[in-house]
Amino acid sequence: MKRRDFLGYTGMAAMGAAASTALSGCSEDAPVVKFWQEGNFRPVTEEVTETSLKVEGSIPPELSGLYVRNGTNASSGVAEHFFGGDGMMHGVRLEAGEAKWYRNRYVDTPVYRQEAGGMGSPKPENTTSAVSLIYHGGELMSLGEFGYPYLINAEDLSTKGSFNYEGKLTGNMTAHPRIDPITGELLFFGYNVMEPYLTYMRADTNGNMLQVEPIKLTGPSMVHDFAVTENYVVFMEMQVRFSWFSAIAGSGLPFKWDDNAPCRFGVMPRTGTNADIKWFDIPSCFVFHVMNSFEQGDEVVVDAARYDHLWVKNSHDFFHPAHLSRFSMNMKTGKASVDRVYGHPMEFPQVNREYWTRDYRYGYSLAVDEENDGPEKAQQAEGGIRKYDLKSGEVDDWLPGVALEPGEPIFIPAADSSTEDGGYIASYVYDKNTQATAFCLFDATAISSGPIAKVHLPVRVPVGFHGVWVPDSALG
Repeated sequence: MKRRDFLGYTGMAAMGAAASTALSGCSEDAPVVKFWQEGNFRPVTEEVTETSLKVEGSIPPELSGLYVRNGTNASSGVAEHFFGGDGMMHGVRLEAGEAKWYRNRYVDTPVYRQEAGGMGSPKPENTTSAVSLIYHGGELMSLGEFGYPYLINAEDLSTKGSFNYEGKLTGNMTAHPRIDPITGELLFFGYNVMEPYLTYMRADTNGNMLQVEPIKLTGPSMVHDFAVTENYVVFMEMQVRFSWFSAIAGSGLPFKWDDNAPCRFGVMPRTGTNADIKWFDIPSCFVFHVMNSFEQGDEVVVDAARYDHLWVKNSHDFFHPAHLSRFSMNMKTGKASVDRVYGHPMEFPQVNREYWTRDYRYGYSLAVDEENDGPEKAQQAEGGIRKYDLKSGEVDDWLPGVALEPGEPIFIPAADSSTEDGGYIASYVYDKNTQATAFCLFDATAISSGPIAKVHLPVRVPVGFHGVWVPDSALG
């Protein structure tokens, strides 16, 4: 494993990084063919600006703002894992029914500039910043799995620099914070391969840090996401653990499934401390992404994409089906339950973010092929976009066939809408036949009808991770 990859995943642990660099030629699990260098996984080579964009269909004139998505894009071609490339943002600017521009830009970090390296403990700014974006406190932030966030100029996607909440962010900030739509607070956390294994944080609506609370876990678990309700936060300690052996042996990603590790959810008051956490044992599983969470009577409810297992063979063994599942923790009885909400595989769950932390009805996700059990099949998979009605149990799918490959569906509220699903779904959709990508908009009330607008882009947008819609009203 190259040092830049280890920095991207951990942002620390210099001993393991140094050892793995020395052994980088004998990785324990490097695949013969690196799937992330083929098909639409492979990186693009240039940063592009295009202001003449062809639009098919009609962009709703009320949509004025920026849609931007992050993802891994190895600038030097040396990434030893799909997750290990440099952060690259792909953005489309909408205004008055027009697509004004498309830009793709690297997040300008020391890792991207190849300035990070040497011995000693890596700095928190030495991160690939390749996972997601969020807009809070008047700033657009690029986020990675570890390290500091990076501030991004929404006008042109240039990088302004790293951000550490005036020194109050002492370590890592992960890629899945939550904004309370009522209070405007940002709730987030960071995890570590050394104690404290997890740290919880809150910032006010202006981006001022309010709370920093170390959380006690039993060991160095991967904690990619968490859940927030009106009164609680929920931490997930599951059975994917950091492995020093894997790191030293040169694993592409030094995390592995551990049958002996606990699997539990910890529910804590949002303004509480570690001493206030109530832990609930749950059946063996792993969760990358939470759809939404809320309180229902005595229960704290978390809806998420649940895997039965992950990374059992090696660090590339993540092509397994996840299913939308509901975890319920009863704060009075101390009992927990989990139920599958829908039978077909899915990932990248999303909701109308104005309903974050509250009871809700509609969710959205990628529809994942039933046979998605390896990178070769994943590239030939039939996917799509799915809408869930959590009250009626009905679903509405857009399943365009094997040639079209959508990315994460982001919900954009319509102006003055009084309904939860009144709005649009935005997604980058790759055409395998033409090897081109379009930015697509769907009517969120009629997903199966297909895109109402397609903005044809000048470059291919590779498979990536998470994005955000930033309306002009937020930019001021």
